[in-house]
Amino acid sequence: MTDKNKFLFVPILAILGVIYSALFPVNQMSIENGLPFIGYVFWFNLLATLALFIVSVYKKELPRLTWPHIRAYLLLGLVTVAIPVPLFTFLSDKLPIGIITLLLVLVPLLTYVMSYFLRIEKFRLSGVIGLLLGLGGLLFVLIPKTGLPAPEMLVWTLVALIAPLCFALCNVFATILRPPGTPSLMMAAGMSAGATVLLAPVMVASGHVFVFPTATLDSNLPILYAAAITVVDVVAWFAVVRITGPVFFSQLNYFIVLSGFGWGYLLNDEHHSFYVWIATAFAFAGLAIFTRGAKSHEARAEAPAAAQ
Repeated sequence: MTDKNKFLFVPILAILGVIYSALFPVNQMSIENGLPFIGYVFWFNLLATLALFIVSVYKKELPRLTWPHIRAYLLLGLVTVAIPVPLFTFLSDKLPIGIITLLLVLVPLLTYVMSYFLRIEKFRLSGVIGLLLGLGGLLFVLIPKTGLPAPEMLVWTLVALIAPLCFALCNVFATILRPPGTPSLMMAAGMSAGATVLLAPVMVASGHVFVFPTATLDSNLPILYAAAITVVDVVAWFAVVRITGPVFFSQLNYFIVLSGFGWGYLLNDEHHSFYVWIATAFAFAGLAIFTRGAKSHEARAEAPAAAQ
C-alpha cells in the first residue's frame, strides 16, 4: 500500500485512539463505583473473550490447542492484559489520565530495545535517538517538583512504567512465540482466553470475587463499556495492521496520548504543568524520528524483494 493510500487511514487511527483511550476513564468509573479492580478486569475480559470466540467461530478460526499455541496464549495474555490492565485500573484514581496515556508513547521505543538485544531488530540510529528523546521527556515529568500535580504521584508514575514494559514484551513475544501460520483473530481470542485463565485464581486469592451482572446498573456499565472497547480495539487493530503494516499503525500512539489529555480535561478538569507539555513534545519527537527511521528501514527491506 502506498503512503498516499495509507493517509486515508489516519482518521481511522484517530477514532481508534479516542476509543482506546476511553478505557482509562472507564477504569476510573469502575473504581468510583466500588468494583474490585481485579474482578472488574476479569469480568470485562471474559466478556471480550466470549465476543472474540463468537467471531472466531463465524470465521472458522477457533484457537488451536497445541502446546506452542497454549504457551503463546498464556504469555501474551499475561503481558497484554493480566498485568498491565489491572495495574492501570488500580492507578486510575492515583494518576491523571493524561499522565497514564503519555507513558504509552514509550511502548514502540522499548519494543525496539528489546528486539535489538534479542537480535530481532538491527541497530538503527533513529531507534536510539527516539528512545533517548522519549526517556528525556519522561525525566521532565519525574524530576521537577512541579512536574506532577502532587509529589506522591512520583512513586505511582514509576510503578505505572511496568505497563509499557509489559506491552513492549507483548510485541516481542508476538514475534518470537506466534506459531507459524496462526491467523491474527485466532491469536487474539486465544490471548484473551489465556488472560482470563490467569486472572481467575488471582481474583479468588485477592478476595476480589463478585458476581456479574451486579444488582446495580452503575456497577455493570463499566464492565460492559470496557468489554466493548476491548473487542473494537482488538478487531480493528488486527484489521488495520494487516492493511497498513505495524510501522504505520504505531502512529496510533499520538492519538491515544492526545485523546487521553482530552478525556482527562473533559471529565476531570485535568490541567498539566509546563513540564508535562515539554515531556509530550519530546515523546512525540522521539516517536516521529523512530517511525520515520522504521519506514526507511522497511522500504529498504522491501526494495530487493520487489526487484526479484
